[in-house]
Amino acid sequence: MDSSLPRKVVGMSNADYHAQNDFDSRSFIWSVHRYGGAAQKFMDDGHSLFAGNSATSLGSDFDELMMKVCEGRDVESLLAVAPDSVLAKDGRRVGTAYRDWQEQVAAAGQIPCNEEYRFKLATMAENLMACPAARKCVEETTETQVSVFFETNGHPVRVRPDGCTPTYWWDLKTTSANWDVLYRSIFDYGYAMQEALYVRGAMAVGLDWHRMPFVFVRSVPPYDCHTFWLPLDVVEEAGKQLDRTLELIRLRRLTGEYMPADHGEITELSIPQWARKQEEEVVL
Repeated sequence: MDSSLPRKVVGMSNADYHAQNDFDSRSFIWSVHRYGGAAQKFMDDGHSLFAGNSATSLGSDFDELMMKVCEGRDVESLLAVAPDSVLAKDGRRVGTAYRDWQEQVAAAGQIPCNEEYRFKLATMAENLMACPAARKCVEETTETQVSVFFETNGHPVRVRPDGCTPTYWWDLKTTSANWDVLYRSIFDYGYAMQEALYVRGAMAVGLDWHRMPFVFVRSVPPYDCHTFWLPLDVVEEAGKQLDRTLELIRLRRLTGEYMPADHGEITELSIPQWARKQEEEVVL
């Protein structure tokens, strides 16, 4: 593979992308920002901080589904429900027949489902396409499975946007949150830092600065969709946090010192003022 930077690779598999450990990813950087030096050392030693769960599996499947829709595939043709003939006698999806069917489905680029899961994914996709702003992102997408490797402030990083149009990148998210508390997910999962990093990646391969639309689809009934801009000031601050975190990552690797200076000492537990006030109100 070409070693020059910046480098854009189209069609790289997810597995190959995540194997490029010489380049730090958005999720790695965010984990270090949130959990500190101990988390960085754990990951630098080759371990995974988060193994995934049913929510991340749904997110991955929906992402795969919609990226193939961007490429012109039909939703229903991408969702395969296991026939009774490949199920165990008690209806479970186990056994040789089911595994063989799974392999055939995967080879055809389909997602294996039961009827309930098929309904969920299909409804989420239908509601996304019924949202004009989200549909615009899908229809303007000209590339998917794009991996970009570049340097920011001398630090090698990698990004993999969901959808690329000629003038902007956009990202697809699933959430179980109500819209009025969605902002918590923005801060919990580092989406503003993602935008700061991804826009830098887009600019590294020739796009102008732009705001990055986030298409959110709820993973719980009624599976509705809304497309958001993140506030500019929040993204700007996240960009500063990104640079500070990258510098800490570099220094820790350079010195081999991952823990804070007071590590191992007895320290005073920090309790925010709002939590103290809340406790006082409960006691009263």
